[in-house]
Amino acid sequence: MTHKAEYRSAVRSKELIKSAFIELIRTKPIDRITVTNIVEKADLNRGTFYAHYADINALMKSIEEEIVQNLCERLYNIKGNNFFKEPLPLFMQISEYLENNKELISVIINSSATSSFVMSLPDLITEHLLSSNDMDKKLRKDPQFQMKCRFYAGGAGSIYTAWFNGSIEGSLYDVARMLEAIIKSQRL
Repeated sequence: MTHKAEYRSAVRSKELIKSAFIELIRTKPIDRITVTNIVEKADLNRGTFYAHYADINALMKSIEEEIVQNLCERLYNIKGNNFFKEPLPLFMQISEYLENNKELISVIINSSATSSFVMSLPDLITEHLLSSNDMDKKLRKDPQFQMKCRFYAGGAGSIYTAWFNGSIEGSLYDVARMLEAIIKSQRL
C-alpha cells in the first residue's frame, strides 16, 4: 500500500470510529460505551481503534479538539469587526456553529463540565477579541481591557453552556442577540 493509500485508510478509519462513537453517545451514557461497542458499530477491529486512540477518553478529546479547531476557523473568518461596537457577527458565528453541531455539543457539554470544548470557549472568544485589527494596539495591551475581554468571553461561554443545559430558553440565535444587547448596553 502506498503512503497516500495508507493515509486515506487511516483517515477513513478515524472517521468511522468517530461516527460510531457519536452514534453511540446519542443512545447511551459515555461512561457505558466500550471500545467493543465502538468497533462493532464501525465494523472495524480493536487493533484499528488502538492504532489511533489510547482509549475512549483520547477519542473524546480528539473530537473536542476538532470542534474547537472548527470553531476557531469560523471566528478567524470574521475580519474587520470591532466587537464592542458590533458584537453580533461574533455571536452569530458561534451560535450558527453550535446550532449545526447541537446534538454532539450537547452531549459533550452535558457529559463533562470540564471538557476541553467548554473550557476553551472563553479563551477562543478572548483571543479573538484581543486580536481584532480594528482595535488600538495600546488598548489591546491594557491589563484592565484584557480582563474586560476575558470577563465578557467567560460570561458568553457560561451562557452558551447554560443554554445547552436547558437553563436558558429560546434559540441559539436568540442567545446571540441577547448577548449583543448586553454588550452594547455596557459603558466601555
